[in-house]
Amino acid sequence: MRLGEKINKAITPVILMQYYILALIFVLSFISNATPFFGAPYTIIASTLLIQEGVNPYNFLEVVIVSGIGSAIAKSVMYMIGYGLGSTLKNNKNVKFFHQSIKGRSFYLVLFLTAILPFFPFDDFVFLVGGAGKASIIKMLEITIFSKILKSSMEIGIEVTGLIQISRLTDIPSVELGIISSILFAILGFLLFKIDWEKMYKRVERYFNVSDRNST
Repeated sequence: MRLGEKINKAITPVILMQYYILALIFVLSFISNATPFFGAPYTIIASTLLIQEGVNPYNFLEVVIVSGIGSAIAKSVMYMIGYGLGSTLKNNKNVKFFHQSIKGRSFYLVLFLTAILPFFPFDDFVFLVGGAGKASIIKMLEITIFSKILKSSMEIGIEVTGLIQISRLTDIPSVELGIISSILFAILGFLLFKIDWEKMYKRVERYFNVSDRNST
């Protein structure tokens, strides 16, 4: 058997075995990120499925790329909402606050940073603002795909390692831990969605202003 045939034989079963899992990860990543300001913790779900199927470099790379692309493309939904409801969204307090906060800064730099942040769906606001301002959706998606793949590589790597280590300490199967974590983070995401970010920002700003006056 030729070397190339041996390599193909070794790699092909891994890819074929993962096909339906990858499709599921893509769909879940898309749905969770297409939900405005709230969605299931898709990287933990992806990590759980990765552990269930077997962790190896091929599977890890596939899961990272598929989840990153799925979550990034889903943001086009937020863009279309912003595009269609631009005038209406101006009255939303969180959108107004976020729009004001990025004035004078690089829009695409803000997009890159917010897309890679864990937990906080600030990139939703960026896509809403981008849609309302008719920014280039192609350029926004190019930046977001890179950010989301980078985010998935970091988060899934940490989550897989953490789930396996906690499983060894607690004797709870890694897959069950992943399911429990997904539920807890979904609840956390809902609570974060309910926060008035402008009010929170003003409280923090007021705290630091008082601290500065006291120090002088």
